[in-house]
Amino acid sequence: MLVLGLVDIPIWAQLLILLVGMVIAYVVYMSWDYNMFKKMGVDGPKPSLVVGNMGMFMSEGIVKAEQNLYTKYGKIFGTFEGRLPNLFIADPKLLKEILVKDFNSFVNRRDFDQMDGPLRDSLLSIQDDHWRFVRNMITPTFSGKKLKEMGPLLRQAGDLLIEMLEAKAAKNEDTSLKETFGAYTIDCIARTAFGLEINTQRDPDDPFIKHSKAFTESTIMVVQIMIILFFPFLAWLPRLFQSMGINLNKNATNFFVSVTETALKERRQNPGNHADFLELMAHSQAANEESSKTEGVTASPGSSRKTLTDAEIRSQALLFFLAGYDTTSNSLMFTFYHLAIHTDVCDRVMQEVDDNLGKEKPDYDNIKKLTYMEMVIEETMRIFPAASRIDRIASRDVTIGNVKIPKGMIVNIPVGAIQMDPEYWTDPDKFDPERFTPEAKANRDPYTYLPFGAGPRNCIGVRLAMMEQKMCMAQVLQHFRPVRSERTDCPPKISKLGNTVTDEGLWIKFEKRS
Repeated sequence: MLVLGLVDIPIWAQLLILLVGMVIAYVVYMSWDYNMFKKMGVDGPKPSLVVGNMGMFMSEGIVKAEQNLYTKYGKIFGTFEGRLPNLFIADPKLLKEILVKDFNSFVNRRDFDQMDGPLRDSLLSIQDDHWRFVRNMITPTFSGKKLKEMGPLLRQAGDLLIEMLEAKAAKNEDTSLKETFGAYTIDCIARTAFGLEINTQRDPDDPFIKHSKAFTESTIMVVQIMIILFFPFLAWLPRLFQSMGINLNKNATNFFVSVTETALKERRQNPGNHADFLELMAHSQAANEESSKTEGVTASPGSSRKTLTDAEIRSQALLFFLAGYDTTSNSLMFTFYHLAIHTDVCDRVMQEVDDNLGKEKPDYDNIKKLTYMEMVIEETMRIFPAASRIDRIASRDVTIGNVKIPKGMIVNIPVGAIQMDPEYWTDPDKFDPERFTPEAKANRDPYTYLPFGAGPRNCIGVRLAMMEQKMCMAQVLQHFRPVRSERTDCPPKISKLGNTVTDEGLWIKFEKRS
């Protein structure tokens, strides 16, 4: 190639110039908005080219990095995921504005439209009026009456758990809390969501365990997220693959879709034989269809629907599984860890179980008496919240406090950092269930404790999650005492990806009670 008719530039040099130009354009594109927070008057760490502030999250871990940023920059700060700005707000008064008072400006969570697939119609992903409709349809599923009907299903899973712990205790073996309560939680969800009796607690290779890990421990999912963050102009690729039938988690997706469709079909053919989530959804669907025919009532303004589609039911069932798996199993894991470490707390919880239940099997009603146990669970979730961060998207330009938030801005609430702030929690590293007495709760701002979120878009399954944990703990403590062993890490080794332990697990022993 001749330049100005004078210099002949070889092909390799042309390609090199093109490559350098593309790299420069990419760096400029990824770093173009790095002065955004300065314009907003928001402090924060200086972003690095292309990666933004992702380096500190990768090196320190998500929870620790957010705690350090919170300590250094205060209750409002900004970071960048690649070129994507993230505004962090941790002031309880402002959180009330975001989560409750001005909820309509922050209805939606982060847009995972590119992540398409079986969760695309779930409460996690859908937005605005679609979310309101599905949430209203599902809410009755978690009523006290429905939860009471699910109690026996949870107790059956608990009976299997006791059997497995007895085998360990007889051999004086350590128990992996991560694996044990992961399998137990999957069993509970299979029973309460799908009405299935599975073998996860006896068989670590059970397909439910295998395929659930394909979602919750998926490297493919991480790759997709990295594409969206660092190559936003390629964010359409995962969606294109999906439309072409190329699903990167195909086996796991097909497994859960098949399980859901089979169970849903059985409910319609034999209604009224189950007390699980799908039975309630199918019954609600049938009842609303009949009601629509006879009454002509509509679901919401502008909509003629009064019932969920099969796709929506499948998505909620899968979300029910995924949302309840890691969260509840992690909470149980850390709660039993604390009982093993803090023998005085363990003694008091066991005494409460003995005094109120004796040998009576735990159920929806009698576990309400276990108030100190609930305090122990709540203190565990303060130190190790399953979701260390809550996110919302500004649906319009809005001013919160003195900060003008533009439409589309991601607003993060660093739950883990707030719940370890000494301004709200004296000696925050100390495990102290007394923080959750009725008197202590009444004197504390409720927006300093958000393990299940708050407001209209809080965790819909919070009551079921607490019921599952209390029933499990009551059953176990009627038979065993959790104790520290030589393999118990104190403190636990926490994964950099969130509030869970590393692959090495967390180990204690369960001693048979006399």
